[in-house]
Amino acid sequence: MDYPKNAGTMPEEREDRLSALPDGVLGHVLSFLSAKEAARAAVLSRRWRHAFANVHTLSFEQEEGSDDCDDSDFAYSENVNQSRNSAFAGLVDAAISCRRRCGGDSGGRDPGLRAFRVVFDSFHLSLADDVDRWLSVATASGGALEEIQLDARRQGQRPCARERPDWYYEGHHICGPSAEIKDESDGDDDSGEFRNPRSRDRAYRIPRWLLTSCAAAGVRTLCLGSCLLDLPADADVRLPSVETLALRRIPDSGKDIQRLVSACPRLADLTLDSCRRVRAVAVVDRSLRRLALRCCHGARLTVDASGLCALEYRGPVPDHSVLSFLGSPPPIVSADIEFCGKMTSSEGEFVDLTRFLERFAGARWLRLGSSRLGAGMEMSKLPAFPTLPCLRKLELKGALTSNTAIDAVTRILEQTPNLEVLTLLILPDVEELPRYQAEVRCDPKAALDVPGELPMIPCLRDRVKEINVVHYQGRVAQRALLKLLLRVAAALDELYVVLPKGEYAVQTMLMGEIQSWVVNRPVKVMFA
Repeated sequence: MDYPKNAGTMPEEREDRLSALPDGVLGHVLSFLSAKEAARAAVLSRRWRHAFANVHTLSFEQEEGSDDCDDSDFAYSENVNQSRNSAFAGLVDAAISCRRRCGGDSGGRDPGLRAFRVVFDSFHLSLADDVDRWLSVATASGGALEEIQLDARRQGQRPCARERPDWYYEGHHICGPSAEIKDESDGDDDSGEFRNPRSRDRAYRIPRWLLTSCAAAGVRTLCLGSCLLDLPADADVRLPSVETLALRRIPDSGKDIQRLVSACPRLADLTLDSCRRVRAVAVVDRSLRRLALRCCHGARLTVDASGLCALEYRGPVPDHSVLSFLGSPPPIVSADIEFCGKMTSSEGEFVDLTRFLERFAGARWLRLGSSRLGAGMEMSKLPAFPTLPCLRKLELKGALTSNTAIDAVTRILEQTPNLEVLTLLILPDVEELPRYQAEVRCDPKAALDVPGELPMIPCLRDRVKEINVVHYQGRVAQRALLKLLLRVAAALDELYVVLPKGEYAVQTMLMGEIQSWVVNRPVKVMFA
């Protein structure tokens, strides 16, 4: 056997090409790590000692705390959060000081920060002055700051009220005593952590100078979460360069959020997530390319965006007033639609769903999901599912626990004549939580209710080349649906199935069963 000439070269004689890179390049590489990991990498060798000064992105994310505490013991919870935050604040201060010190020792010019990100898991008001100081340092660092991300959430985010199972309201809480939970569907509630007035008083308030002065004039991405905007009535909000704006769990009024949106003349990407006090927002800017509206129950958006390409929606089944387009409808090519709770619960909701999906007739990629896929579609006299002639990739997301899911998937696929890739993402049934078992659960003796006469689904017969099934447990409804799809999919080339953890014998049985459904066909089957 021939060996390379340098096979016997000692490690110390090899050239360290990575350390030979300029400081600016090393700093750029370290910027893709969290600040803690970047600082660790900077002490690997003497050559890397000053590389941290050239890091242009500082990212800090507080580790999640335990949820085992009693929510009724407010004082104890505050003490725990304050103790956890002291260590986190020390980490941020140390990273900022180290970056400044390394730059001074090397004698080089500070390249300035491009991005500054701080995400709390349990913010405490005692850190408000520290956060103000961090923002001041970041915005004054060379004047090149392009991204600010600040999430000051105070506790683990609760699920949307429409997503909670019946046992949630019957007092079966994982921790703490039962409490009356108001329905959030009307949009009157604030975000979960701001329901308590004491929590609102202890929320972080964005410094007014950040939004009303030239400090953020160069910022292009602004992401704020669980913060109070606290905008004065006469404040002149200035965000001339912001292209991406994300607001999550902001308890301010819809008027203040509208002022913030209107202050971004170059806005191209807007996300409103769990801003429960929003009633009406108008985006009259044709530069908008992406819009995301998640769990803002009761919100009404008016959009003048002829260039809108991507839309994301999460909430109850919307009526025609939830989203209004001025002028001609935008050419949306990518849509991510997920409904809180069951997909439909009445014939009227299904009519609203059909009209809503008709707006995406030109979409090429669609994700459609709910906690229970196909719920309500067993009702008779329902209107036809809208035709999506341009759709190439479809992802259906939800729990598959009944045969209604088979009817739902069949009705949807009948209206996607040019579909090429189908993905089924199977979710746990919320009614089974916290007793839900994620492992494979299969009854090999259960009969699979598959119709003898196969439905006519043109896309499966002629077009679909790839089917992906994620979290396939082997329940009766899941097996029956997959068997039906594989019997009809005559053009199928590739099948990917992801199984959860479970007994090896059960997994082997499921894999063998799937293989038997595609026997005598040149289909590439892969399991994970």
